[in-house]
Amino acid sequence: MSALINLLPWRQTLRKQRVRRWSLMFAVVLILVPLLALAGRQLSAWIVIQQQIQSEYLAMTLPALQTVYQQRLVLAEQHRKLIQLQQVRDAQQQAVQVWERRLIRLADGLPAGAWLSSLALQKGRLEVKGHATDLDDMHRLEKGLAQLEGVAAIKAGAVQHEAQGGFGFGFTLTLSEVANAKAN
Repeated sequence: MSALINLLPWRQTLRKQRVRRWSLMFAVVLILVPLLALAGRQLSAWIVIQQQIQSEYLAMTLPALQTVYQQRLVLAEQHRKLIQLQQVRDAQQQAVQVWERRLIRLADGLPAGAWLSSLALQKGRLEVKGHATDLDDMHRLEKGLAQLEGVAAIKAGAVQHEAQGGFGFGFTLTLSEVANAKAN
């Protein structure tokens, strides 16, 4: 028999190279797949640990945040009350200024022969009582009261002749704020 002669030796070499290459790739895959699986497992374990740490941190900070929130609510309520108190004070101060102007004008408008013995503010009515030396002073006082700011109506009370001389009088002034409120 005749001996086989391989005239194409490069085919054999090429086949060996392919087998080595594929063997190497298969070995790399066999090594990398478990490594990647292990790395993935480690990564997921690390993620779980980080989530636990974060949940513990949030659990620790939640009471503190709730306390701060409650304090903010209390402070907001105190601020609201202070604002209301300031508004009430401002309204009272404005009312005092209005009454100060009214009473100064009332004092300036008093005739020389008339003096007041009492002023009483009740239910939106100002009751003025006093004494006058003659009826003309009392009528001038009534006209002066009618010209006061904020007076809607004047009702004259009883006039009494006094034993020492002069007259005792009383007026009831209905304030315009009250008259407007009743009309509305």
